[in-house]
Amino acid sequence: MSLDKVLYDFARRGVMPWMKGITGSGPLSVDSKGRMIAMHMGKTYYVSDNFGLDTNDGSSWDKAFKTIAAAVTASNASIAANSKGWDARNIIYISGATFVEDLVAFPNKCDMIGVGSYDANTQPGITGNHVPVNAGNYGTRFINVRFQAPADAAPIVTLASSSSGVQFIECTFHATATTTIGIQATASPFLKVIDCRFEGAFVTSYITFGTGEAGATEIIGNIMQDGAAGGIIIGAGTTASWRGMIRGNFIQCAGKFIDTQATSVFNVVGNDCISAAALGSSSYVIDLTYAVGNRVTGNDVSATIPVIPAS
Repeated sequence: MSLDKVLYDFARRGVMPWMKGITGSGPLSVDSKGRMIAMHMGKTYYVSDNFGLDTNDGSSWDKAFKTIAAAVTASNASIAANSKGWDARNIIYISGATFVEDLVAFPNKCDMIGVGSYDANTQPGITGNHVPVNAGNYGTRFINVRFQAPADAAPIVTLASSSSGVQFIECTFHATATTTIGIQATASPFLKVIDCRFEGAFVTSYITFGTGEAGATEIIGNIMQDGAAGGIIIGAGTTASWRGMIRGNFIQCAGKFIDTQATSVFNVVGNDCISAAALGSSSYVIDLTYAVGNRVTGNDVSATIPVIPAS
């Protein structure tokens, strides 16, 4: 554990209260590398499915909300209330084993940080299908959260044009036998999926992009395994005003580990991929103009894509 993380934990528990609120009114936070960050002006909310109550105001652990939805409602109201909220970033801490909620709204301009645990998992779980439809939903970041699929044939997260700049950092996406997709993104630009784990045999893919803008999307450093039908699918109608990046992922699936049906949308760089299909068009479709250094294995041979020419 880094020194910054230790200091952050002390500050969060009130051992060193003078370290809170270094900038504006926001508390300290910690990034994916364990480095301490003084957050921008904003409010902080707390949620516990074990001892919280939605009649609380969510302002501390002693006054925690019961449901994530209650915290999202409160956070979005504070962001929209006046000029002090318009450029702020709020924080929602969630602690508990498994929240059973379908999130129909994401917290606007907010970090949702998992600080609880679920059995042997060091992340609090949310079981549900999440389809945010709140207008003007910008820049939600989920950090250290376990997204668990219910037993139905649907994606875990479905993003549309109402959402922009959604990020998943060090999260887990856990499929059941019928889960179709981990993340379905349609016309939802600036998406970031970083250092996440996708586990279970997704029926369709780990991530699928639909028709519309996917500009500046980054899919970096993820583990995608357990034999999904497809890996990352970029639909023929996907567009990008700013080319995205698929880099440094481990992708294992039954069919195409990367299927770029739309060209010029993503750079595909340095991924390690395994397909149960023979190496070739059955195992990948990659725009080679924007690819470099991908190590791939089919059920027959291994290669580097683009192919390194013989000397």
